[in-house]
Amino acid sequence: PWEITPGHIQVTLAGYAAQEKFHQPQIFVFPAQAYAEMFPSVFESIHRLNNISGSDAPIAPEDLPHIPFFNAGQIFASNIERISFQNGQGVRFLTEYAQYVAPVNNEDLFYQFQGLTSDGAYYVIAILPITAPLLAENADAGAFVPAGGVEYPDVADVNADWEGYYSAVTTLLNNTAPNAFAPTLAQLDQLVESILITP
Repeated sequence: PWEITPGHIQVTLAGYAAQEKFHQPQIFVFPAQAYAEMFPSVFESIHRLNNISGSDAPIAPEDLPHIPFFNAGQIFASNIERISFQNGQGVRFLTEYAQYVAPVNNEDLFYQFQGLTSDGAYYVIAILPITAPLLAENADAGAFVPAGGVEYPDVADVNADWEGYYSAVTTLLNNTAPNAFAPTLAQLDQLVESILITP
């Protein structure tokens, strides 16, 4: 069901700075009401976006929208911030999705934006790969974690503290200078801010 939509626009970005990552840099635009009527998960994400845009309160990770067409779950969220585009608003954050507990790494990490046009007609999702200087390049067990990074828990250890690991990675990324990411957070924010959705 995650492959079914009411029809949408999908833009793939050529010449993107972070190449050969798990996710392709893409922006999706869906008719909000039609998509929400198809799937409860879409309805829930749009409901969360409306709650976020209607408040100035800090945004908790559990209140963030999810990507409805991913057959995986969001394992953490960092660098959460409200952001507006030319005719709408939403929220951006760094995240990774997986079907299991998984190490956070530069191959799978991406900048996620979700938003709604001001009239509520269109639902926008941006998936933009990003890398951080203190993360390992991939999720391999022996992958090199730079000094100052957070070592992966042992996947074979049933008592491994994955919750503590994700909390530590979230803190690490929240404290990373915005211009240390590649692309920088400002560059990706500017890309999102430039979006204009018209019928």
